[in-house]
Amino acid sequence: MGCLAFRAESRAAASLMAAFVSAVIFLLPTSSYASNPQGATLTPSGTPLTYAGTALGTGCADESTAIEGVNADTYVLTVSGKPSDWKGRLIKFSIDWSIAANDYDLYVHSGSNAGPVVSSSTGGAPETDETCYIDPSVTGTGTYTVHAIYFVTTPSTDQYHGTISSVLKPAGRSAIYNRGGITFSTNHTVSAPATVSDGEPSSRTDFLGNHYVSGIRGVPAGCDLWWFDLRRNSPTFDPNMRNGLYRCQPDSFTGQNLFAVGADGGGDVDLAVGFSNTTSSSVPTLAFVSLLAANISASTSSDVGNSFQKNPLGNITGGIPVDDRQWIEFKGSKDVYLAYRTLEPAVCMVQHSSDGGFTWGPAISAGQIGQIGGISVDQNDGTVYVAGGNGVVAVGTPDPMTGEILSFSTYPVASDPNGVAHIFFVVRCAPNGTLYAAYSNDTDIFLESSTDKAQHWSLPVRVNNHADTKVNVFPALNCGPTAGSVGIAWYGTTNAANNDSANWNVYYAFSGNATSFVPTFNQVKASDHIIHASNISEGGLSVTGGANRNLLDYFQLSFDPQGAAVIDYTDDHNDFTGNVFVTRAVKGLNSSGGYLTQQQEGSQLPTAQPISNDGSQVVDAPYDVTDALLVLIPTADPIDILSIRYSDTIDALGSVTLSAAMKVSSMANIPPLSTWKMYFAANAPSPGTRNGLNYSDGLPDRGDQFYLAAQTDSQGVKTYTWGTAVRNSDGSMTYTQQGTADGGSFDPTSNTITVSLAASKLTPFMTHGGAIVKGSTLCGLRGSAFTESGIARSDDTRGGVSFTVK
Repeated sequence: MGCLAFRAESRAAASLMAAFVSAVIFLLPTSSYASNPQGATLTPSGTPLTYAGTALGTGCADESTAIEGVNADTYVLTVSGKPSDWKGRLIKFSIDWSIAANDYDLYVHSGSNAGPVVSSSTGGAPETDETCYIDPSVTGTGTYTVHAIYFVTTPSTDQYHGTISSVLKPAGRSAIYNRGGITFSTNHTVSAPATVSDGEPSSRTDFLGNHYVSGIRGVPAGCDLWWFDLRRNSPTFDPNMRNGLYRCQPDSFTGQNLFAVGADGGGDVDLAVGFSNTTSSSVPTLAFVSLLAANISASTSSDVGNSFQKNPLGNITGGIPVDDRQWIEFKGSKDVYLAYRTLEPAVCMVQHSSDGGFTWGPAISAGQIGQIGGISVDQNDGTVYVAGGNGVVAVGTPDPMTGEILSFSTYPVASDPNGVAHIFFVVRCAPNGTLYAAYSNDTDIFLESSTDKAQHWSLPVRVNNHADTKVNVFPALNCGPTAGSVGIAWYGTTNAANNDSANWNVYYAFSGNATSFVPTFNQVKASDHIIHASNISEGGLSVTGGANRNLLDYFQLSFDPQGAAVIDYTDDHNDFTGNVFVTRAVKGLNSSGGYLTQQQEGSQLPTAQPISNDGSQVVDAPYDVTDALLVLIPTADPIDILSIRYSDTIDALGSVTLSAAMKVSSMANIPPLSTWKMYFAANAPSPGTRNGLNYSDGLPDRGDQFYLAAQTDSQGVKTYTWGTAVRNSDGSMTYTQQGTADGGSFDPTSNTITVSLAASKLTPFMTHGGAIVKGSTLCGLRGSAFTESGIARSDDTRGGVSFTVK
């Protein structure tokens, strides 16, 4: 952190120097200011070239403010021969100086300083060198410029010296791994009415700071959408992401939250936001697509997701019926590209929309490239990139007038003995046109880059640090605004294998020089609790193999206008199944390699509220009972759970009796053949509840799980029981009734169902720790209610906060 802090403090000096430069530039001669010597030619077997800096000033914040001879100078390198002559060799660029407090940066451009950056090294003090590499067999031969930037220097006493040499190409790239440097906010969860499962989030942040995250319920239940305010000057600015606002189900048949009959999607979801304002709105367009196997639902919003304009037919016209895993991305403000694959045969198809994703043109094939792992568009020229699970990228060339794809070419990117599709092989295009691909080989996360539109790729480099994680899967990738800036997030475990013993966290790594031959990655743990305690399925829906799919198949990250990484992921640590959680970087490195400034919440952001006013540890939305047809029934119902309150009594001998009281919205006409269950876990790791949060950190799946139940039989006779619970390897739960509860009641005056049990009856079933006594903390608190009478109806809750025996 020492070098990072120095660099941040030096920005003020750089700004002052920039002002000085502006004042004196008219005194400078008009001739070129170059290094000494100004340049030379390097051959594959040639001796190293050496040179020295000649600039006299300092204070160049970045290349955009560089002034030759004052705070920058250039060496012109000619790389001889043909690219094939350089097979197996690299060119190493290094500059060094003596005083560690000085700070030079190094950029290598193709052609001229106005050409693309092909490599760079921009570390911060204290250090005495910068080093980067290029591979001429990939980037080509000819002219390169080596641009030295005098960030904070004393050139009169400590001028840099440069060396350029031809070196043997190693089998793979290595990296420098730093721990820390980025701090994420406390993680929060979002919720939606009438569902206890919303996972596999798609997320986008537009350039204004509107952050959108969606989750899938499944077909035909549809998808949900939330909005967070990450606009820095907004009165509801929410840097800690604790106030996500539920918007709607964009694919709902009814368009109403309080009366739903399902949706024409829910299998997969993806979002995209315009890269500029449209002519009719100050808000960039939000495009939404949701998967129904027979087709794809599409809609758009121009009012921050408050309302959606749905495709007139409810699906995408011009496409191929029966499809799978769709992805979308904007080019500018109106052009949107959609990629998906057909099922039989599995062919990648791409369609184009010129009105923000509302209507779509005909489909064009990108070939058989495997499972589609994402789509990205070069904002400079509209080139479309689609990642395929075969380790390839399909490159689409658009018509410059219409935007329609004219043709696709496919290029190999990566191969690995363990495969590259665990589960998605992802691709993203940076603002400068550099293309990045990330993948997991079921052990590590790897990154590659291309500067020639996917035709040639760098050697892969491992992103994760083995000292922190043993198995790493599900990479999410995004690019920062500066050359070489990349953020990668993934699920990782310290366990040696992806099995039921694994405890998983969300990890994040940032590199500001990802195209360097030896890039630097700052790796941190983004999740502040274990998010999943079991295996993770990598086979998708069609090939589960009995594995746990609670985290589904992917998650995403984006950068907000401040350069903070925003990660939305799936988490099942406190719930029956997976749900969307969110977090944001609040301190440390931003997406440019600079530093996040202090984040103050907006003055009108609502204050954090307790989960309940009556001490209930579990709360649930009212009137959210669903029937077998997924119809939301907005009426009072004995099956409609409102809250659950856990309590205890301790007698003179210290014996504990546990009670759980479930409040429902009505006690009228209690149906026969119905069950009300209240769950809890003892001896679970990290069982506490953090202040201000609506969930517990505890891991019930690593503890002893139990339930208390009230039931009615076919004649309406009430009984009260208790039992044990266990999470299965496939993510489901198995419940075993163990005995009769010690007490129970239905109270129509308070609409409350209460069940009680002596804690000593649980002790023989404890396998993870001791008996429940005073001071024991219980987690995994949640409830369910269902009836088989008439039309089957049910209601389930999310996991609540913890409870400590007093």
